Amino acid sequence: MKAELMRGGLGVGLFLALMFGGCSQDEPTEAERKRCFDRYILEHQEEYSVETLKKTAALKCYS
Repeated sequence: MKAELMRGGLGVGLFLALMFGGCSQDEPTEAERKRCFDRYILEHQEEYSVETLKKTAALKCYS
């Protein structure tokens, strides 16, 4: 019975390690964040004021 519990625990541990370790994403570079910011403002410049766009783009691209 003890061996079965240990195998089950190892299986769960392996599953969690693969889930959290294998799905990580690299942080975007500063250049990628800047491109995101500029692209967001260009895409929505006719819909909102520039000040609103800057705040929204900063939250979207730098958070």
